[in-house]
Amino acid sequence: MLSRITHKIAGQAQLLANDFLFFAGWRKAEKIMGEPGRRILLYHGLDNIGEKKLNSRFLSAARFESQIQFLSQHTQIVSLDDYFLEKFDKQRFTVAITFDDGYRNNLHHALPVLEKYAAHATFFLTGAADHGATWLWMDFLDVVTRLAPPKIDVGGRLFYKKKWRRTQYFMDADGRRLVDWARHSPWSFVQKMEKAFIEAGAWERAETLSEYWALLSSPEIKQLTDSPYVSIGAHGYTHQDLAYLPLEEAIRELFDCKTVLEKISRKPVDALAYPFGAYTPALLDAAEKMGFTKQLAVDFIFPNDQADQRLRERLTINPYISQANQWLAVKHGRY
Repeated sequence: MLSRITHKIAGQAQLLANDFLFFAGWRKAEKIMGEPGRRILLYHGLDNIGEKKLNSRFLSAARFESQIQFLSQHTQIVSLDDYFLEKFDKQRFTVAITFDDGYRNNLHHALPVLEKYAAHATFFLTGAADHGATWLWMDFLDVVTRLAPPKIDVGGRLFYKKKWRRTQYFMDADGRRLVDWARHSPWSFVQKMEKAFIEAGAWERAETLSEYWALLSSPEIKQLTDSPYVSIGAHGYTHQDLAYLPLEEAIRELFDCKTVLEKISRKPVDALAYPFGAYTPALLDAAEKMGFTKQLAVDFIFPNDQADQRLRERLTINPYISQANQWLAVKHGRY
């Protein structure tokens, strides 16, 4: 515990030291990308203000534009296809841009910026539009946790609202969080969870927070994919943790997602980003046979992943640090 706290303090001190060096002019942000390198960047949602209390993965649209402007000036932004094929100048720092989850705000906030700077991005979408879902279960849980009563019964198990610092979550009497129950349980549990919160009235005011959960509809997906600066990929049919599912069910999640997205976009879908970054060696093989020639994790999990040419890591953009520190993380591939 003490070593973890010490490590965190050291990390914060390093971030502050970096900011001071940039503020004092002793280090220049534009020089960070001056050497060859490559990185796949991962974004999620965008809003007008950069709200972090509800979804800590969101950036403001203005900050996203400033990042794309910087990357356009100091790196080469390439498509995911070209990144995997290494069709770029290897003497320059190269980035590929990706978005996960398929929020409607991607269409309204990200697409105009990408088109303005002629920057390509790949959006990884679920099959939600196929089964009429307008949210992903994780975002649903984030919203209802804010709006719900102090306890909720899900399938006969009571969960109590807790708060740690600025984060709220539901936990059962054994100390297990509801989000972990949902992630590692069959889909039927997720359905029971959603029904319980809806019946408790926790979703009644959710529309005011739709920026943080509303997903792209089928026509909006088609509108997005019509842009020459956009490709789409699969992100699971229901965004379940595929590493916890039986292999046959995980394969069905990928197959159904691929089928739906190809029907909507009328284009082949050969890129896959694993929900939660979770996968297994058997699933990598199954996805390849299914036609996924580009597979993305967040961090490598297994010893031989580094040498696996089907798979690449990504760096998630951090909304809590300065731009200068963000570019240092992009350069080094870690925080």
